[in-house]
Amino acid sequence: MLTFFAAALALFSTPVIAQQAAPSTGGTTSSQTTADEKPICRRTQVTGSNFFKRECHTRVEWQSIHERDDANVNRALRNRASRNTPGD
Repeated sequence: MLTFFAAALALFSTPVIAQQAAPSTGGTTSSQTTADEKPICRRTQVTGSNFFKRECHTRVEWQSIHERDDANVNRALRNRASRNTPGD
């Protein structure tokens, strides 16, 4: 039982220790850089479930996800249009 508590304490205290040991960046960070690195969390509906899934990504990651999704939709529409040609 004591081993379990020791393991739990070590597991949960590791992020705090790592956060305290992080080197500083000199204190001169631009607000644009911190805004780009700040996580943005969104709730998304999971198909076949009544529960939502929480996804967190940076602004740049969300942008690349949206670009990838748009490219997939456009590709699917092009494929669909090419399969529905008259005379097949």
